[in-house]
Amino acid sequence: MLAAAVACYAALGAVLRAVPAYVDGRLAGGSVAVGLAVGAPAITGAVLRPLGGRWSDRFGARPMVIAGAVVMAVGVLPAWQVSLSALVASRLLVGAGEAVMMSATVLWLLRLAGPEHQGRSLGHIGLANYAGLTIGPLILELIGPEHTGRLWLVASVLPLLGAVAALAVHDAPRPAERHEPAPVLEMVRRTGRPGFGLLLVNVGYVAVLSFGALAVAEHGIDVGALIVPVFGAGVIVSRLALGSLPDRLGARPVLAASALVEAAGLIVFAISGAESLSIGALVVLSVGQGLAVPSLGVLAVSGVPERQRGAASGAFFAWFDAGVGLGGPAVGLVARMSAPDVAVWSAGIAVAAVVPVVLFSRQALRSARLVRA
Repeated sequence: MLAAAVACYAALGAVLRAVPAYVDGRLAGGSVAVGLAVGAPAITGAVLRPLGGRWSDRFGARPMVIAGAVVMAVGVLPAWQVSLSALVASRLLVGAGEAVMMSATVLWLLRLAGPEHQGRSLGHIGLANYAGLTIGPLILELIGPEHTGRLWLVASVLPLLGAVAALAVHDAPRPAERHEPAPVLEMVRRTGRPGFGLLLVNVGYVAVLSFGALAVAEHGIDVGALIVPVFGAGVIVSRLALGSLPDRLGARPVLAASALVEAAGLIVFAISGAESLSIGALVVLSVGQGLAVPSLGVLAVSGVPERQRGAASGAFFAWFDAGVGLGGPAVGLVARMSAPDVAVWSAGIAVAAVVPVVLFSRQALRSARLVRA
């Protein structure tokens, strides 16, 4: 089942790696066009993720994984037309399919893992995401970035392979109790506080990937090529080795520790003047990111009836798109007004704000007391 998600994300990763050069060169578009083409999937992703979770609650996880993968495959077709509008339309369609596929996959993981392994299961979708986004660019290098026809073909075939992988396994067992599907807006409200925490955490994610290389270069450090692989490896290893901590120790203390660890890593990374310290800070902040997201996810789905878990997880992960879509311009504005290193350490402050916003609000403390009771 995870192989299905990896195949879908590998298609996304291959196209994402090629889009900036393709828009800037073949389509003769400017920076605004590049940003639109890169960010288009987040638009439909933010809208469709809550709906995809709701549909998965109603129709089952496996059918919606397959449906989302097929939409991703078909959504590549407009890109065969060499125009910016066709490419953006393709990216919007692919984003819609990915949103449904991802929401259904999360629900599938939650049902397979059971309530005692919610944190680990929520972290696994990130493993599929990072694995696919790492494999995709490697596939692009094999087929040649200049061969866009081959790229579109691969980007269509990979999600179909994911659909076949999903067909090969049984659907996760569905709960016996019956609940009416939760209204989308109501579920967005119920998961809003941990969702906003996810948005803040993603400000740090966007900052280090977008401006990390420029930030350390200002201090005479050349580790830009290591940022993405080290960050990705740190997230993957932390979720494999420590992914059970939110289940064993509780989501709230793990979230507090991981958010502060990520914030500290961002600040040290931004102000460090030594190469080894910068790489160490990068590892630290990736571990914080790796544990903060599943901890927030546990808080989002806890207390939600099992028949509504898909809607809850879909509404929660829609904030991921919001964090990328809003965090990128916000961090860019800070970098433009001051400097890249200021943008990165400011993002660290935003991540640290997760603790008071999510954990120490009056509503959150009241909910914690009810859970303990």
